[in-house]
Order: sequence, then structure tokens, then C-alpha cells
Amino acid sequence: METKNMSISESEWKIMRVLWETPDLTMREITAGLEETEWSYTTIRTLVTRLMEKGAISADKSSNNFKYYPAVMEDECKRKEMRRFLSRVFDGSASMLVSALTKDSNLTQEEQKDLMDIIEKMDS
Repeated sequence: METKNMSISESEWKIMRVLWETPDLTMREITAGLEETEWSYTTIRTLVTRLMEKGAISADKSSNNFKYYPAVMEDECKRKEMRRFLSRVFDGSASMLVSALTKDSNLTQEEQKDLMDIIEKMDS
């Protein structure tokens, strides 16, 4: 499924995370995986329906209890979302993003090292 123009809301991301972690879940199982949200069954059903309309998830309808699964890859969705964020917030500039991360955040030593490792790998 092409995710080019697909936009997933913050709430829908929670549904996607549950399904990426454990595909082929019934609506009741998805609801159980989202207990901490305190969303109603109806709210979750609405979000699942929206995701199906967007093509982000599909359902196996071969039994009475539909089993839902992701129709898009997690990594691809994350990359597309990151590009949209970078374009919207930093005018498409990765260096502005990295600069903001290093100047305005409280990165731990490990996070700083990880960031430097990523930047170094870009040169390769």
C-alpha cells in the first residue's frame, strides 16, 4: 500500500503501534491493547474504520470476528511522517532539526553519542 499521501493522526498512531506489535487482532484485542488510553470501544472502532478507509490497515473477514492487521510497513510510515514534520517545521532542513535537537534539548550523553554515530554513518 502506498503511504505517500496517507496522514495518520496521533490517535491513529496508537492503533497502528498495537497492530505493528501484534498483527491479526480482533477489535476486542485492539481495545485491550489500548486500555491505558481509556478510550471507549466506539472510539477505537471509529479510529480502526478511519485507518481502513485510508488503507493503513486491512481485515481478514473470513470469520465472524474480523482480524485486523497493518497494510503498511512501520518503517515506511515513520519515514513519511518524519519527512512531513521536517518539511512543515524545519522547511525541509535536516541540519536545522539536528541543530534544534542539540541546542534546545537535554540530550543524555548516550543520546548525544547515538546522534553523532548516526551523523558519522551518513558520511559513509
